[in-house]
Amino acid sequence: MKNKKLILAIDGPAGAGKSSAGKLAAKKLNFTYLDTGAMYRAVALAVKENNISMDESNVSKLLPSLKIELIGDKIYLNSFDVSDKIRTPDMDLLASAVSRLKCVRDFLGSLQRQIGEKGHIVAEGRDMGTVIFPNAAAKVFLTATPEVRAQRRLKQLQEKGINADYEDIVRQIKERDVADSTRAIAPLKPADDAMILDSSDKDLETVVNIIVDFSRKQFKKVEQ
Repeated sequence: MKNKKLILAIDGPAGAGKSSAGKLAAKKLNFTYLDTGAMYRAVALAVKENNISMDESNVSKLLPSLKIELIGDKIYLNSFDVSDKIRTPDMDLLASAVSRLKCVRDFLGSLQRQIGEKGHIVAEGRDMGTVIFPNAAAKVFLTATPEVRAQRRLKQLQEKGINADYEDIVRQIKERDVADSTRAIAPLKPADDAMILDSSDKDLETVVNIIVDFSRKQFKKVEQ
C-alpha cells in the first residue's frame, strides 16, 4: 500500500449516516473531521442568498468571494455561522444541484485536498474515495435504504423544530440519489477498494466500531 495516506474516506448517499459516523470515527482515531457535504451546502446557500441562477457562468463569478471554514462542528460562510441554515430539505436538493457544476467541484476539491495534505483526517462526502482522495488508505461506502434514511432525516428535522413530511423526504432522497449517481462529473459510486457498509439495520455505535476497526487495519498496512 505504498503512497497511501492516513485518510479515512467515507462516501455514500444522503442520509446514510456519514456525518454522525464520520465525527465519532474521527474522535476515536484522533483525526480531523472534514464534512465536505457541508461545504457544498454552504455554496448552495450563497447561491440562494445572492439570488443567482444555478449555472457555471454565474456561480463561477460568485466563488472567489466565498470564504468557507470548518471549525469544530460548525461551518462558517464569510465569517457567519451557517450550520443550521444549511441543514434543511431545500438545501439538500440545492446542494445536489450545485455539486453538478464543474467550477464548484474544482473550487471545493482544491480546498479539500489542501486540508487533507498532511493526512490524519476523516473525509466524508460523495467522491472522497474516488476523486478527492483516491490514495486514502481506508475507504468506506456507507449506505442504507431510502426509507430508513428518510426516517433518520425526519427525526433530525423534528429535533430542530422543523416541520417535514416523511413521504416528501423519501421522494427528495430518491431524487437526489438519481441526480448524484448520474451526474457527469464525479458521480456517486463506491471506490473499487471501498468497504460497502449497509447501516439500515445497525445502530450508530455498531457502524462506527466497524468503520474504525476496518480503518485501523488498513492504516497498519500503510505503516508497515
